[in-house]
Amino acid sequence: MAVKTPKYAFLSETGKLINTGISRSIILSGNIYDLFLPTSSDSTDTASNEDDYIPLVPFLCQKWNVSGFILLVYELNGPIRFTSETDRNRLKAAYGRWKQQTDDGLPLLDDPQISPQFDEYLHDATGNSTVALEFLRQLCMLSRAKGKKPLLKENLLILIEAADMLLPEGEIPRLSAADRHRVSIVQDWFLDPAFINAGDAVIFIAESRSLVNSQITRLPQVVSVDIPAPDMETRKHFISWFNQARKRQDISTNRGKDLRLWGTQEQLALLTAGLTLHALRQLLMLACYTGEKLQPSTVIDKVADFIQSQLGEDVVEFKKPGHGLKDVVGNRKLVAFLREKLRPRIQSTGVDAIAGAAVGGPIGCGKTFIFEGLAGDLDMPVLVLKNIRSQWFGQTDVIFERLRRLLMVLVKAMIFVDEADTQFGGVDKDAHATERRLTGKIQAMMSDPQLRGHITWLLMTARIYNLSPDLRREGRVGDLIIPVLDPEGEDREAFIRWSVSDVYGHKLNTTVIDKLREITEGYSAASFASLRSDLRAEAKEDQLTLDQIIEVAEDRILPNVGAIRHYQTLQALINCTRKSLLPMDYSPELRERWAQEIRLLEQSGMVG
Repeated sequence: MAVKTPKYAFLSETGKLINTGISRSIILSGNIYDLFLPTSSDSTDTASNEDDYIPLVPFLCQKWNVSGFILLVYELNGPIRFTSETDRNRLKAAYGRWKQQTDDGLPLLDDPQISPQFDEYLHDATGNSTVALEFLRQLCMLSRAKGKKPLLKENLLILIEAADMLLPEGEIPRLSAADRHRVSIVQDWFLDPAFINAGDAVIFIAESRSLVNSQITRLPQVVSVDIPAPDMETRKHFISWFNQARKRQDISTNRGKDLRLWGTQEQLALLTAGLTLHALRQLLMLACYTGEKLQPSTVIDKVADFIQSQLGEDVVEFKKPGHGLKDVVGNRKLVAFLREKLRPRIQSTGVDAIAGAAVGGPIGCGKTFIFEGLAGDLDMPVLVLKNIRSQWFGQTDVIFERLRRLLMVLVKAMIFVDEADTQFGGVDKDAHATERRLTGKIQAMMSDPQLRGHITWLLMTARIYNLSPDLRREGRVGDLIIPVLDPEGEDREAFIRWSVSDVYGHKLNTTVIDKLREITEGYSAASFASLRSDLRAEAKEDQLTLDQIIEVAEDRILPNVGAIRHYQTLQALINCTRKSLLPMDYSPELRERWAQEIRLLEQSGMVG
């Protein structure tokens, strides 16, 4: 299968920043722990070349080992590494001459001796990151030292791994003395006008910019470049490359098993959206080890496990509902709307695609069950957001960045947010800074044109009035706010019949229906589900008579939540954005009556 070799936009973006002088201090963040292919081009390739996918730092060392630059790599608790012994000796000589210069820029000796401090610094830098950063800062002075000519004609390109551990985020007074010292060194380094105007460049590598100390990231000259998760074409190439490499290995070693798929490599690439190449490799290696044909269910399980491991099981759940809209009782008008109007817009990738919808209605009206049924009918990945606000300082931003990186590569997915009013905070001055930042980012993501037609947000809450107005505006979920209300009329009759269907095998006559309609006045979907459960418990393995059914129903008393449920119903009605979804004919006067009733309930103190 002919596939294009991967193209890495972050390489050209970083190169542009350095070559134009826009920035000399760059943070590479995002998918930094993945695999990359050194031979990247725009040409079509059969993926049969023998170049291996390699980690980021070796990849960068191959791509950026160019004339005019000396490449240095520093890793936490490791040495400062050079790409060649020649580069090391050239730097050592220049450093020695720099140390022996007088104030007028002339050397102290006609034949200056190599400074022993260079080797001492290199030795001390191993395992001491503070010394390492100070030494690297000094090396950047060689090409702009005193004198008519720079002591080093090449520019330095310095790669520094684990920047988040070297310069951890946190308030300066709370950092350790060593951490404060390193922040101070880097701050002085990047603020030096001579460094800014020279040709050297420093590349920090960290998963998230938010994990690097804000004293550094707030500097205007520090620019971030994102490494995205592998897209469809990258995954296609990797699968093809893996298959070819596996065959070469089988021929050379006469052992191993071929990769067997249920379908095409392109289908596998589509289904593995969200996986890194590392995770994809694990999936393929396991398939080759077992020799069994790789099935879609196995791939979906792997994607679900990987996403939950990256975002945290307490943050996101990968869900596949087991029921559809056909299993929804009552709600005839709403179900018809979902099938005929909303479903096509969720499936669309054109201008008619919808960013999302909000769902309001009183507690217990069945919002979650109904929209899980819609998700089941759509048969697309469903991510259930459970708690995106982390208790750990700084982790909320990291989780969000991982989520966004994931969503950018999913072809089609639904984001399902239950109790949405508690998941997202506000953006006003009274909200916590982290909540304001998170909510702002979520709002921007909902209206992001890159995600429109690929990601659909479903925000459900009984307290639609607590959802941020910025989330409820048009262009986000305000395009469609759907009320889910207690069953009335034929819908309530459908719930009555459903409640007794397990314990009474005969058709209910009109008299019994009317009696049960009277008894179940004010019932919600949850109330009917509870009645159904009570009837089952009473019947055990047997059937009930009509008198027994009525006796069980008459014995029940609804919880004392009527006032708040009425208030939530009014809020769902007044926030609804479709006249056709209302249970009555709409008029501005009717909406004003709802508003007045809401104000009276609030003034009475019956609702909080």
